[in-house]
Amino acid sequence: MEEFLVQYWMLLIPIVLIDLVLKIAALIDLFRREHVAGENKWLWAIAILALNFLGPILYFVLGRKE
Repeated sequence: MEEFLVQYWMLLIPIVLIDLVLKIAALIDLFRREHVAGENKWLWAIAILALNFLGPILYFVLGRKE
């Protein structure tokens, strides 16, 4: 059982770190931009924080307005 927990944590830690890095990068980019798709930065911020992996990815694909 203990070996299973160690393997579980060894898999979970990188996933959590990747999600955290994506969220931080998306939030930094969001608040540095003047305009985003939909013109509502707070809605994008909620989506980034609430939707694991999907929120930041959606922001980078759909939310960034050039």
